[in-house]
Parts: sequence; structure tokens; C-alpha cells
Amino acid sequence: KVSLQEGQEYTARIIAADALSDIAVIEIDGAREFPYARIGEAKSMKVGDWVLAIGSPFGLEQTVTAGIISATGRVFPEPASESPSLLFNDYLQTDAAINPGNSGGPLVSMNGEVVGINTFISTTTRANAGVGFAVPSHIFVNAYNQILDKGASDRTLGNISTDYDIFQSLTARVNVGVDRTEGARSIYLPRISAFGANFNGLAQRKSRDETAKQLQTLLTFHPTFAASRELDIVGGYEFSQNTINEFGVETRNYLTDAFTFNSLGSGNTLEPPYAFKTDSRIVSFFGRANAGLLEKYFLTFVIRKDGASQFGANHKWATFPAISGSWRLSQEGFMRTGPLSELRLRAGWGKQGNPAVPPYSSLILLGADGGSRYAFGDQPVTGVTPQRNANPDLKWEETAQTNVALDYGILNNRLNGSLEYYVKNTHDLLLTVQVPQPAVVGDRLENIGRIRNKGVEFSLDGLVMQRSALTWNAGFVFSHDKNTVVDLGGRTFITDARASGQGQSNQDTQRIIPGQPLGTFFGPIFAGWDATGRQLFNHYTVTRDANGNETSRVLAGTTLAPSGDDYVILGEANPKYTLGLQTNGNFRSFDFSVLINRVAGQKVFNNTALVYSTKSNALQDKNFLSSALTDPTNIHDPAVYSSRWIENGSFTRLANITVGYTFDMPQFTGLGRGARAYISADNLGLWTPYSGYDPEVHSQLPGIAPRGIDYLHYPRPRTWTGGLRVAF
Repeated sequence: KVSLQEGQEYTARIIAADALSDIAVIEIDGAREFPYARIGEAKSMKVGDWVLAIGSPFGLEQTVTAGIISATGRVFPEPASESPSLLFNDYLQTDAAINPGNSGGPLVSMNGEVVGINTFISTTTRANAGVGFAVPSHIFVNAYNQILDKGASDRTLGNISTDYDIFQSLTARVNVGVDRTEGARSIYLPRISAFGANFNGLAQRKSRDETAKQLQTLLTFHPTFAASRELDIVGGYEFSQNTINEFGVETRNYLTDAFTFNSLGSGNTLEPPYAFKTDSRIVSFFGRANAGLLEKYFLTFVIRKDGASQFGANHKWATFPAISGSWRLSQEGFMRTGPLSELRLRAGWGKQGNPAVPPYSSLILLGADGGSRYAFGDQPVTGVTPQRNANPDLKWEETAQTNVALDYGILNNRLNGSLEYYVKNTHDLLLTVQVPQPAVVGDRLENIGRIRNKGVEFSLDGLVMQRSALTWNAGFVFSHDKNTVVDLGGRTFITDARASGQGQSNQDTQRIIPGQPLGTFFGPIFAGWDATGRQLFNHYTVTRDANGNETSRVLAGTTLAPSGDDYVILGEANPKYTLGLQTNGNFRSFDFSVLINRVAGQKVFNNTALVYSTKSNALQDKNFLSSALTDPTNIHDPAVYSSRWIENGSFTRLANITVGYTFDMPQFTGLGRGARAYISADNLGLWTPYSGYDPEVHSQLPGIAPRGIDYLHYPRPRTWTGGLRVAF
């Protein structure tokens, strides 16, 4: 170790340089040091150059145990030891108290990489004083590269279809299909990485296979009538079965990273392995009749009887009828003249079912886990305990929809589109709700309540330009949908969508309330900070009638601890409208298409910011975002769910651009004509006021129907695809 003296100049040789961050790793008197070169110099340095280094102005005999702290262009002492989690710990430990005046310099890792910016938080004089720092994004890549995460899957699918003409107007068809996927995944978090340090190394091996089988039989009757009449009748039977097998093993506490996930027995701590198998079936009988008269009047009738294995013994089957009709007005004599080349009025009503619940949902589920172990003498024995309540009355969630629409075409269909209005009423909602105690489990899946969706959709497509070598089309689709909870089976509300992260236990973020939409955020309104940096929230005085209904609400100042009447509706996760813009065309042998999506008016709960934008994490050696450093919140004030974290989630996305070229293959190849090469790009641009990565989130968090919640949500990838299609 080289002992550096304050103000002393040393001749040093560059052994590594980072132009991105002005960091140079230097060597002094043959001993490796990792100091900070003067600002601006590293950009012009190269390995082998000799430079002048200046000793640190304080803490000369102290050592930094987790990295180099560099500020104001000065050299700090050599690290005494490496910290395996340095790259990801936002709370750097040192043996010296750090002066706030030295903030702003970079933090350098053991190999000379910049891992953050020294941003002083606390002037504590205790040993191992704390310094927070922000981590540049390019450093995270290095940390992630330490993880081994390998997966492979094989998918085999096949389909056979056979038709048989029983007689001229009656045809039978049988379809048989199988889709099987087998996959394995292996993960290792090294001891030396930030991810695996807490486990002293962690390895996982998982295997999963899924098989879907389907049988469909159809009988089609299509009699021959006069040209002005049409009729076809279809009857059928469908059977589908889905089987899933999965198991996994995890071990921890490794002596070395050399084995990675290839020697699970080398881990000194074995987590309980798991394995499961699920099997579900859906069986359907259906019939459909289509009739047409004079190419003006059309009628369709459908009836289905579906059965699903996951529902109660007396409720597995349900019947779903539907009827629709249309009147082609443009074929009537009074519509033969004018700009409208096509005009069709159509209307329909129908019911459909939702079987989307896990297998065995109506049955009590027993399982073996750590909580079901008991010691008989000195021998622990694993038994089984209830994991889910039974509900023998569980049945299909049903939706009845009514729609009225007008399809139109103008100028020989150069312009065409439709205008549609619909109403959907859903009842017997499949919701997980709390059950009265005593019960083996605190909640149960039940059929509760009703919701209604009303909406309008308008589309317009047109031929913008047509020349001998150029064709250009464009169009848009606009939709608006209003969702309302009509009834909850006598309940005034059901809490939903709990927040994630440390300190957010049992914090519900949404409520399902009659008269409000699904995805309604509910919580206190953030009102700023007091002089000491504590968070303030609106406080209300509320009066109610004899039935408990709210009659008035008056703002009565602010509070540090909101509760009860301080909680209000903060917005909803549903957009006010969606808009899709598309254009396509071709020029000579080239073709192109562009798709742009706009979604506006929805709110998003930035759960990630709630957890990681508070610098109080530094008190517990936790990571936090750099935005926390400028946040006025007191370091001792915990993160609190409120309107502060409910953001505008509107966005415009350049969803896709595709360009293709059609050409003829050379004759000597023996291939057909009309080959096409293309390149396609998805998610090329995103414009949004949302502060997170991507406002288009699909929650997989605990709750009944959570939506609009962003917690560590991975943003959509930007994808480039190229292809060649050849006709033989």
C-alpha cells in the first residue's frame, strides 16, 4: 500500500482509462492505485501515459473498505478490501467521516469503474459513516452480466383436419390438434455479485412442460336455394384439455462460484423443493345458423353449452345464446343514388362466459410447506394444510352484450368505416374476497356483483392516393369506454391492489366501489412538506346522515398521519380514449406500413418511485433512485402512498414500421415468383409525461382486479425483425 501525503505530487502511469466518466486507473511506484484523474484529462489519456497525481487533503491514513471515494480531482487511498456488492449498494461504508464539501466526485470500484457520484447525505461521525450515491445506467449492465440465467424450450405442435361429404349439402369435418411445450431454466446468482451476496450464492433449476389437446367435430348443412336466398347450419362438439407439470429446486450458501448451477448439492442450504401438476378441461356443444335474403337482409343465431372442470359440481355447465342481424340499406332503391356506395345497419345481442380461474378453484386445496411441519420426538414430519377454501357454488362469470352499428362506404368505398355503440353487462364476477372467520384460509374465490361497460368506436379508412406505381392508404380507429361497478352484493367497497415494497405491508391502493370504475385509486392527497421535510396530506371534516352516507366534506388543513375520512378517490387506471393511426401502401416493388397508438386519460401508480425515490432507504443500506437526493422529504420520513405517486399515464407510441421488397427469384433456382424480403421494427418511440420507464403496464400484483400499477415493470423491448418469404 502506498501511503499518500496531503498535497504531495506523485508520478503515476495510466494502466486503464474510462473516457465515459473521466476515470483513470493509475499505478504509483509499482503499486496499483484506483484514483480519480483531473476532470477532463481522462478523455485524452491512454494506457501507458504518465500523469501527475496529487495526495488527498484529508483522511490520509484512513482506508475505504468498499471502494474509492474521489472528489475535486484528488487521489484517495487504495481500497483495503473488496466488497462483493459494491456495484449495487447505494450506501457506501467508509472508515472516515465524509465532509459534505467533498460531494460531487465519482465513486470508483475496485477495477476502476465509476459506480456513482458522491452525494453526501449525513454528517454522522460514527465509524463507517454513510455516503449515498447515484449509479449510472451503464454500470447496471455490468452487474447484470454477473448473473447466469439460461433457459431453453422446445415446442411441438400439430394439427390434422379431415372433411367428408356425406352428401352434396352435408359435410362433416374433424380437427385434432396437440400443442406441447417443454422448458428448463437454470439460474445462478454468484457470491461476488450484488444479487447473490445476500445468499452467499444461489442456484435454481426448474423444469416445466405443458400439453394442450383439442378435438373439434363439425357438421355443416348448406342447402341449395335460389340465388336470392342463403342458408347454412353448423353443429359441433369441442373438447380441450390442458395439463401442466412443473418442479424446481433451489440451494444457497456456496463455498465457490465455480460450479454455478451445475452442482446443486454443493449448496449448504437446501430450500424446500416444489412440484405440482394441474389438469383442466372445457367441453362445448354448439350450433350456428346463418340466413340471407336478397343480399339485403341477414340473420345469425348461435347457441353454445359450455362446461368447465374448475367450477362447482352443480355449476360446471352454462348456456350462451346470441343473435344478430343486419340490413344492407345501400341495396334498397331509395339509396341507389348519392355519395354512399355502402351502408349497412347491424345490431346484435349475445352472452359469453369467462372460465379464467385456476384449476380446482371450487375445491379445498391442500399443500405441504414449511408451515405444515411438526416435530414428533426429535424427528420433524411434514404434513398438509389447507391452502385455499372450497366453494362448491363457484360458477361461470357471464357477460351479456348489446351493440348497434353502422357500416359505411363513400365514393365507391374509397372511404369506408364503421360507427358502433355497445353496452356490456357482466354479472357473477369472479372475485377473491375475505370470508368470515373462523375459516381455514382468510379469503375465497366467489361470484359477486355486477359491472357495466358502455362505449363507442369509430373507424375510418381511405385510399389517399393511387397512381400507376403508387398506392397509399391511411386510416384511424377511435374508441371510448366507460366502466362502472353496479353492485357488489351488498358491500360498500372491496379493497384491492396492495402496494409492493418495504414498508408497504397491507397498504391497499385501489377500491372497487359501486358507481365507480374498476381500477379506482383511493388514498390521501399529498399537500407538500413542513419546514422539517415531513410529508403533509389533506385533512377533511366529513358529516354523514343516519345511514352513514356522506353529506358534506370540508378541507380542514393538513395532517402528518392521514386516516379514515382523509382518503379520497385519486383517479382511475382506465383511459378516456384510445386512438390508433395506421398507413400502408406500395411504390413499385416496395411496400410499407406504419402504426401509431395513442392512449390518454389514464392514471398510473408509480409503485417503483414510491419505494425507491426516498432517501430513507440509506438508513437501512437499501438502494434508491438518484431523484431521492433532491427530494425535500426528511431522511427519517418513510415513503407513504398518496396522490403524489399517482401520475398521468397518457402516451403515444410508434408501435411498428415495416418495409418490404417483392422480387422474382432467378430462374436457375427453380423457385417460384414473388419472393418478398422485409424488415420490421416495433416500439420505435414513446412520448409520455410519465416519469417511469413505460406507462403501459399490466399488473401481476396481488389483488382482485389490479390495473395501472407499475412496480419494477420491465419496459417493452424495441424489436427488429427481418425476413424472407419464398414461394415454391
